[in-house]
Amino acid sequence: MCRKLLLLLLAMLSLLLFVNSMSAQTPINGYWEGVIADSGRELRFNVEFSGTPGEVKGRIDIPDLYVFDYSLANIKYEFPKVHFELPLARQPDLFDGALTNENISGKYAGRFYKEQPRDAVFHLWREKRDVRYTREDVVFPSGNIKLAGTLFLPLKKGPHPAVVFLHGSGPQTRESYLKHFADLFARRGFAALIYDKRGTGASTGEIWYRTGDNFDNLVADALAGVKYLAQRADINRRHVGLWGLSQGGWLAPMAAERSNDVAFLITISGGGVTPAQQELYDDEVNLRDRGFPEDQITEAVNLLKMADNVIRKKVAWEEFAAAREKAQPQPWFALLDRFPVKLPAEDSMWQSGSEQMDFDPAPVWQKIHIPVLAIFGESDKSTPSIESAKQIEVALKKGRNRHYRIEIIPHADHALWITAEKNHWDWDRPARGWQELLTSFLQRQQ
Repeated sequence: MCRKLLLLLLAMLSLLLFVNSMSAQTPINGYWEGVIADSGRELRFNVEFSGTPGEVKGRIDIPDLYVFDYSLANIKYEFPKVHFELPLARQPDLFDGALTNENISGKYAGRFYKEQPRDAVFHLWREKRDVRYTREDVVFPSGNIKLAGTLFLPLKKGPHPAVVFLHGSGPQTRESYLKHFADLFARRGFAALIYDKRGTGASTGEIWYRTGDNFDNLVADALAGVKYLAQRADINRRHVGLWGLSQGGWLAPMAAERSNDVAFLITISGGGVTPAQQELYDDEVNLRDRGFPEDQITEAVNLLKMADNVIRKKVAWEEFAAAREKAQPQPWFALLDRFPVKLPAEDSMWQSGSEQMDFDPAPVWQKIHIPVLAIFGESDKSTPSIESAKQIEVALKKGRNRHYRIEIIPHADHALWITAEKNHWDWDRPARGWQELLTSFLQRQQ
């Protein structure tokens, strides 16, 4: 009897070791959907793992944060433990979970753009990815430089209508929020071209800070993208439009005005006032939000205007330098945008001239006769949204464009997110319905 019991125990132990051994090899490869939950709020996200158990790779989507296909870091999988990180900020967001019955659950710690880190839980479950398009790495010329990009192509038979995306300011690449919107458009039957801005990523050319984001160069790059698409048999060259956010709100209408090959235009949070006006607005709002009295805000704005007038050759450098030195001890000085007020005397910005800084978009908008969708956030702290929308509408009416729609989204910021109410913690969320505005406009351009 003892021998039989011993054999039974050994058999059970062997089975357990076998099951554990098999569990250790259980792959996590594949597509997972899930949520992060905190204080009754949930944030949707998706993860896709690939590779081998010893070298797992991963990508993540967080639709409400305009995150699509971002690389995960430091992925570790040793059954049942699963660890991965999202390196969006200085400190990565951490996911520590365990795999059980085709589910991964555990703790999340991070911030996702919030001032205070949060501790929450997450839960993932296996799903089948809804694939509606392919992605193709492309390279196309713009003058003597090469622009590297990605083309999102719908799976349905072409030729497809298409959109070329223009960046915001700074060293933007295709590895950004642009991928979220390219995915959004491609799922609705539009080819979407995103690319690394000249001098960034895999694109050649001068980096942005050496050219001051030269508008003419960036417009030429967008039109090079339009030309590239027009040469492809799988693209409907009569239905290629432009999409621009922030700085792209100036560039996209400039490109449309210079080409007969642009069929429609979408601008987000920009393009209605001069760059100088926008920069002044940005600093003024920042100081007011921080509680500075109006007399100090006026002092700061006057210093900013003086810096601009140095570039315009209306104020001598020595006069401005003396005013800046006097202002430096003021508590508001450190909060001002670096460009141009804090630049050293030898910086080329002071000699660049004011043509771009004082670019007036109104005459360009007057010449736009194609369909236009312009969207602004009412609570935008980077762009004077009410004034921008007004100026664009006046210009379009003056040019007799009857095919436009201008929307100001209540309570939305520059990225068209809505901030949670005080004492009701939540992640920032996209304003309800604004992305549907985009897609409904697109459907009418096919």
